[in-house]
Amino acid sequence: MKRRRYLSQKLLRFFVLALALSFITFTVTGVALAQSNPPAVEWTQRTEGFTFVSLAIDSEGNIFAGSTDNTVVKFDTAGNMLEKFELYRGVINSVAVDREGNFYTGSTINTARKLDPRGEEIWNYDKHWSSIYSIALDHENNLYTGSRDGYVRKINPDGQRLWTFENHKDTVNALAVDREGNIFSGSTDRSLRKIDPRGNEIWRYDVHWSSVESLAVDGEGNLITGSRDANVRKINPDGTRLWTFNGHTGSVTALAVDNQNNIYTGSSDLSMRKLDPEGNELWNYTDHRGGILAIAIDNHGSIYTVCSDGILRKLTQ
Repeated sequence: MKRRRYLSQKLLRFFVLALALSFITFTVTGVALAQSNPPAVEWTQRTEGFTFVSLAIDSEGNIFAGSTDNTVVKFDTAGNMLEKFELYRGVINSVAVDREGNFYTGSTINTARKLDPRGEEIWNYDKHWSSIYSIALDHENNLYTGSRDGYVRKINPDGQRLWTFENHKDTVNALAVDREGNIFSGSTDRSLRKIDPRGNEIWRYDVHWSSVESLAVDGEGNLITGSRDANVRKINPDGTRLWTFNGHTGSVTALAVDNQNNIYTGSSDLSMRKLDPEGNELWNYTDHRGGILAIAIDNHGSIYTVCSDGILRKLTQ
């Protein structure tokens, strides 16, 4: 009798435990499903005969889109075109905006330009030997340029070159700057460099399996890298890899970080992913119809993308 009662109690405890585990599993799965909802499209802007390839956002939330038709187009947050700036010849591979509303471009005609908010040229720097693929600004409005010639250059707000970094052996595809003014450069030579504000190399990371295509820095000074090897890596300020995300199946060509240090990744596999700071995927957006070329995030968490389908999108989450 006692044995039967013991077995009955044991079975009851097992049933209660199983029920509790089922509830916990359901609850965790529910959280994961809630996080997996992708963003919604608020508006789109289509192009005719050309493609937007670069993006930047100013302090008022206006969007600057650099194009293959040699122009930069300025949109407001509702998607209305405010201005279209004609900028000589060359694809606008990269664009940046400072706090005063001046904007900067890097193009295929080996030239970087600084323009005022009306689109009037303030200065141009044309001493690169080949196309400029990436530009970035620091908090003092110094401009950094990365080129197919393998060099990174620092140019002051008046358009004067301060130094040239020559350690890369191939095209500099991507640049990013942290809050201390350190510069990160990623190259087709598969290496990543951290450079101090005086142009000295601090460290080198060369464990990428292929070309480094995109970079972003979070609020803690960690670097996010995207590579042609389809991986996203997070590297701390000392040059130590923290994690690798391998959910993409194509080159990771665009990166952005929001105010909460969440990471947005765009790929030639037509997908965009949102990752938390630990590298866990929160959602996967798959409605692009071309490879993603650039991503920008505004202060409200809205996402802007351009891709090879010729469409500028605003996504809300």
